[in-house]
Amino acid sequence: MRTEMEPLQDAEKPSDTQVIPTAIVENVLVDLAVELGRMNMRIRDIKSLRQGEVISLQRPVGDPLDIRINGRIVAKGEVVATEGRQYGIRITEIVTRESGPGSA
Repeated sequence: MRTEMEPLQDAEKPSDTQVIPTAIVENVLVDLAVELGRMNMRIRDIKSLRQGEVISLQRPVGDPLDIRINGRIVAKGEVVATEGRQYGIRITEIVTRESGPGSA
């Protein structure tokens, strides 16, 4: 059975300026990661690591850390000590789309 539907007369097209209400997305889980540094190592070198050894990362001390949400850099921060001998990150800069990597 085939049904013909009439086109909507007063339907509004979504535009780039429309905003999704925050209540809709507030409880969406995302992956938040803080990148301390990176390095390349051969598997044989990884296998030879022992407890107490230090791995030197390719990032200078005091350099801001990248804060990523779902792989995209959204902020920069610095390591801080919190209560109970734990670490945290103090956000020092919010990275906007215009100022982030890949912007022209």
